[in-house]
Amino acid sequence: MKNIKYNLASDSWGTEEINAIQQVIKSNRYTMGPKVKDFENKFAEYFNTKYSLMVNSGSTANLLMVASLILSKNHNLNKNDEVIVPSVSWSTTYYPLSQYGLKLKFVDVDLETLNIDTNELENAISNKTRAIMAVNLLGNPCNFNKIKELCSKYDLILLEDNCESLGAKYDNVYTGTLGHMGSFSFFFSHHMQTMEGGMILTNDQSLLEIATSLRAHGWIRDLPSNNSIMNKSGNNFEDSFKFVLPGYGVRPLEMSGAIGLEQLKKID
Repeated sequence: MKNIKYNLASDSWGTEEINAIQQVIKSNRYTMGPKVKDFENKFAEYFNTKYSLMVNSGSTANLLMVASLILSKNHNLNKNDEVIVPSVSWSTTYYPLSQYGLKLKFVDVDLETLNIDTNELENAISNKTRAIMAVNLLGNPCNFNKIKELCSKYDLILLEDNCESLGAKYDNVYTGTLGHMGSFSFFFSHHMQTMEGGMILTNDQSLLEIATSLRAHGWIRDLPSNNSIMNKSGNNFEDSFKFVLPGYGVRPLEMSGAIGLEQLKKID
């Protein structure tokens, strides 16, 4: 029998991605712009979700998801609350939670899937538990029937770290779209490759608006005139330099958005 070698990670770029980069260079617009916005819109459409926000990595996607829920007036997640996490994942599944003062409660994984063991999940829920961070590991969807049943029963927030499972489905629904927010990564070793990059999906407009502000310095510049954080005054200069939330600098490059548009065409 002939041995077949599979690379752990391989380049999926073609002339389309190279041409997309060249078009960005010719435009002289390197920072986040229309290509990123177009990619966000097409990504949300592909995954049948209302809103999509591109960032510079899957790790910062996790960070903004956690921060958005902490800062949200509509969701009961606060410092010192417990969040249930699986015992196997990447470091930046966990650190954004602890950075915002949340207490991690580890649950062991199922040896067949390496995802959180739903047989042990309910026993881990206490009166301090407010959320579950579900991780779809290595393309394997979690048992969302059970997870969502428990979230409904105990009024828990559901987050998905879907950085390793873009395109996977559970009951014909894409993973990364089953919770309040879901994260994706476009690092070289993942399904889509945009140099660096990540994405957040959500159906909650207020969470999208918080994450949008956090993505760029905590300002309101990128928000609509009427939004859930602070409505704009109508003075363009004033509205461009009004900082209202804790801010990060985690915007993606315009090149990454252009590459993502070409990669999305190949995802099937």
